[in-house]
Amino acid sequence: MQIVVTRPDGQQQALVAALTELGLEVMHRPLMRIEALASHAALRQSMIDLDHYQAVIAISRNAAEQGLQWLDEYWPQAPVGIDWYAVGPTTAEVLQGAGLKVRMPPQKFDSEGVLALPSLAQARIAGTKVLIWRGRGGRETLANVLRQRGAQVDYAELYERLPVTDDDWPQVLAQRPLLLLSSSQALDIVIEQVPDLAQRIAGVIVPSERAAQQAQQLGLTVKQAASARDEDMLACVQQWLNND
Repeated sequence: MQIVVTRPDGQQQALVAALTELGLEVMHRPLMRIEALASHAALRQSMIDLDHYQAVIAISRNAAEQGLQWLDEYWPQAPVGIDWYAVGPTTAEVLQGAGLKVRMPPQKFDSEGVLALPSLAQARIAGTKVLIWRGRGGRETLANVLRQRGAQVDYAELYERLPVTDDDWPQVLAQRPLLLLSSSQALDIVIEQVPDLAQRIAGVIVPSERAAQQAQQLGLTVKQAASARDEDMLACVQQWLNND
């Protein structure tokens, strides 16, 4: 079976190599590119004032990577007294690689999973300041609920996700491949470019419940990986092949 990996450039190498080792035909077709946002006053101030926050939540691997670059610029070492959170394991691994102790959901790697953590319950979070590291735009659920629980929530928008247009989709999908998607946004991008995607592919593998539900609503055959980590996406591909 042919596999199409759609991660941004620079984030696909290990997964592509592992899939190739299984004897699969693998193509890399990025659906988006990640661009760091230029420095601006609000972002600089949020990093300068980092020690004013009791919690920092990184919502993605890209947010963690970009946020750590800013952290290095303003802080020789991370300020004490901050609870660090990651939405999922790929994000957590980036923060842990910088020596930070990280909390994350045991499962359901999304905003709802983070909000279910006991340390973010209203009794714990009311009256505290929370900084969310994220890309430009995105869901407001996390911030809205934390504010309802009495927290002051600010954003540090660190990057933007820009869609990549691919004019070769008819050729890429000619063999009805299996698509590996990294997010709901990736699904939105490919559906916009290939409206009849369900008829052109064997199915999709996604790393979140939200993306899986969205794919099912679009009529796609879908399997949900445990997370976006290479090993979990790879395990899901193997499950797909074994059940094929």
